Amino acid sequence: MGQDTIQAIREAEEKAKQMEQQAQQEKSDRLAQAKAQAEQETAQLLAKVRADNQQILQQARQQAEQVMAQAVSETESEIRAMQENAAAKQGDAIQMILSEWK
Repeated sequence: MGQDTIQAIREAEEKAKQMEQQAQQEKSDRLAQAKAQAEQETAQLLAKVRADNQQILQQARQQAEQVMAQAVSETESEIRAMQENAAAKQGDAIQMILSEWK
């Protein structure tokens, strides 16, 4: 009977050892799976952030182009108004000079 007890203890120890090894393997597998999933999610998030940044950058460029076009248009209008004003004053200045010489 002592042999049976010793054998039962050895079998229980072996079974416990196998369960511990299995638990360690499961832990390693789960950690590897979690790491892979985290890397995948990180890559997806990074890709989304890059795409969002590109969209924001494109919108900013378009807005800058619109502001520049508006500024150019306003400046051209001001130049035309100044040229018209100068042309009108030029005629007046010529008339004043001619009237003083007479």
